[in-house]
Amino acid sequence: MISRKYNLVASLAIAFAAIAITLPFMIHREISSLSNVSGSTVSHLLIAGSSSALTAESEQIDFMQHEQQAQYVIGSKNDDVVLIPCTSGKGVPTLVNATQFWEKGCKIGKRKSVRFFHIGKGGGGTVEFILGDYRVSFHRNHPGPNFDSKLLEGPTTTLLINIRDPVDRFVSAFNWRSLLLCGHHDKRKKFFKGKTINLTHPYLQPTEVCYDDQDEEKQLLHDELKYDSNLLAEALCEDSPGHDSASTKVKLIQHANLALTDWFDFVINPKNQSIITPDGVQTLMAITTEPRVESNSESRLDWHTQQAVLKIYADNGLNNEQIGLILKHKPQLSEDKKSKAEKKTHSSTTSSVTNIVNPIPLRKLGECCLARYFRDDYRLIKTMLPEGEVDTIANVSRLEDVNPLVNSVCNWGSNELRMSCLADLESMLHRRALFLEESRGSCQKVVANLNDS
Repeated sequence: MISRKYNLVASLAIAFAAIAITLPFMIHREISSLSNVSGSTVSHLLIAGSSSALTAESEQIDFMQHEQQAQYVIGSKNDDVVLIPCTSGKGVPTLVNATQFWEKGCKIGKRKSVRFFHIGKGGGGTVEFILGDYRVSFHRNHPGPNFDSKLLEGPTTTLLINIRDPVDRFVSAFNWRSLLLCGHHDKRKKFFKGKTINLTHPYLQPTEVCYDDQDEEKQLLHDELKYDSNLLAEALCEDSPGHDSASTKVKLIQHANLALTDWFDFVINPKNQSIITPDGVQTLMAITTEPRVESNSESRLDWHTQQAVLKIYADNGLNNEQIGLILKHKPQLSEDKKSKAEKKTHSSTTSSVTNIVNPIPLRKLGECCLARYFRDDYRLIKTMLPEGEVDTIANVSRLEDVNPLVNSVCNWGSNELRMSCLADLESMLHRRALFLEESRGSCQKVVANLNDS
């Protein structure tokens, strides 16, 4: 399995870093407050060898305890001597030191060259916050993708896309929209298009504010489905008499209405194979989030995103010394930014407002029906995994005639990053493998056999 390979590779990488003292390297403990972004513990960053050799160790090491090793990158120079390119606003790029980089609000990269497909309820808020916190300049598409000429023909060359298990993301979207839309006799402040109130981002304040538009979606979630995702999920089973109607209703729920394949359409639809020119997107970076046993049931989303930051830094010509100083002088999050980071994750798991106290858990029948409903998404995930390197996972076929970018979504960083990304994708398939095995019969039969065992 990828997870076992991942553990072996990680151990070898750590051992190699410890003995390869002839190579320039730097160890920097990642700002501890960033662990608040999604609740996962973030260790330090390790930059070894060339600027593109980016990896991380699993144990926490304080930067100041390794000042001597850090000098391999920073050397004996005064920090202010090393200059870093600064792009701010529409002004002409200038050269600044690391302290000025943060004080002047500098950005790394050109906004048009990096794009982020922010898939709703897939950890995208966290990814977006970290990219911004590390001053990466990027353009975002949300809540839907945009396959425009800038992406297909340039100047966009790097595309990031966050990936979460399709069933988990559907349930999260269902519960989130049920929470965010105003219920009957809701006492929260009501926000709707056309009404001006002193609120910048109502979706960051769901305990205080609700959306009072989207009447059709609200009626579906609150009145017809009674906040219970099982009612819609189980109706999506292929043998359900309400399947076609349920499929139509899914399209009414924001974030749930677009499948993973919808976001990847420009690289998986055979009709679109020739629309990406050599000047268009060249790197497709998957930012995965998946709870795995070897990760103490926590996603490595934060670390994956931080590795993307380092990749973008290096792609924009920064060397190890410049990157090391940017990280060294990065200010800690203020209390206001910590609060914003926590809100960015806007969890839909619990709420003390409206009718949702604790969302109703998804039953096994609903899980099976959803897995089969999103079968093409799981086929896409399997297509992202390299043939011959992984176990036989889930009885679903790979997609055919896809753009090579699909097969390399995890190949943009260190080997450790690659193995972690692939392990996440493999885990998504393993968790749904039983339900994706249609030879076992209908979902009702599969669940009945589970109950009997």
